[in-house]
Amino acid sequence: MNVSIPIAAALSSFLITYFSIPPIIRLSLVKKLYDRPDERKNHQERISALGGIGIFGGMIFSFLFFSAGIPYQELNSILCALIVLFVTGVKDDLYPMVPYKKLLGQLLAALIISVHGGVRIKSIYGIFGIFEIPYITSVLLTVFIFIFLINAFNFIDGINGLSAGIGIIVSLTYSWWFWVMKEPLFLILSMCIAGALLAFSIYNFQGKIFMGDSGSMVIGFLVTVLTVYFIKVSEDFKPNIFYNISAVSYSLAVLIVPVFDTLRIVFIRIFIHKKSPFKADRNHIHHMLTDLGLKHYQAALILYFFNVIIIAFAWYFNGKVLPKFQILIYFTIALLFSGTIFYIKQKKHSLAS
Repeated sequence: MNVSIPIAAALSSFLITYFSIPPIIRLSLVKKLYDRPDERKNHQERISALGGIGIFGGMIFSFLFFSAGIPYQELNSILCALIVLFVTGVKDDLYPMVPYKKLLGQLLAALIISVHGGVRIKSIYGIFGIFEIPYITSVLLTVFIFIFLINAFNFIDGINGLSAGIGIIVSLTYSWWFWVMKEPLFLILSMCIAGALLAFSIYNFQGKIFMGDSGSMVIGFLVTVLTVYFIKVSEDFKPNIFYNISAVSYSLAVLIVPVFDTLRIVFIRIFIHKKSPFKADRNHIHHMLTDLGLKHYQAALILYFFNVIIIAFAWYFNGKVLPKFQILIYFTIALLFSGTIFYIKQKKHSLAS
């Protein structure tokens, strides 16, 4: 594929999203469709939470326009699942839904893409001694991964720029590999995601708009599509681009911030606070950083840097460390990173009191 096509797709996605967000902000204020501040949130103003509409519009138009004529059996399933999640997210942004109803929308989208689209995990490359997995196990594992990552991106969408910025890092990382593996549909998709999120971030960092569930769930879903397809096709691509790096451990490195923070927050909510994992609080890593006095963009930049460092480790460990030990290393580093932030926060709190 000519490199100009994915670049044009990213530019188109950026421009459509960039110019669509100001009207969305104005409409939200006129119709009083905004996110109200409360004791858990950092903002004090009424801010539109419909940024996901701009992200979805810019991304989906550019993706369909620039992928026209590329035959992929997965395309229709991706679009159908996207519509289900987008409608679910918009409904929740306008009239908050109980968690199980959102979960049903996520489950339906995951089943569409994994069963109808065939985008599912078929092997985990011998990590922990497991290679090929049966069809039912494959579907169940894939559905779990989709629901987990959709909610992971929803969970980290707590400060300006974080969810979008991590989405940009992830999509650009995968876009490189899809270019190497000659996967034009998913290359265009990843570039469209990056373009739309970059445009949204300009307004989000200024505190003018949030992506809402319509944005975070769609981005979480799309990132999962890229991840699962990446793992699926990397096994068959020749020559093998990973050598001793398994696509599973590499993907974990790419997604370390949302994956680790979600596992950590779910553990705290269930086993320490004895409450629902969907009950919002201020125990996320990004909340700890802002509680130290950092601005949103400073906290986001720290987490961007951490994510990129872990990806760099994945490159360095190529051929040097077994994948299962890589996973252990990534989680150990993440645990030390979050533990250090927590210690500094507690030290600051004790000194202040």
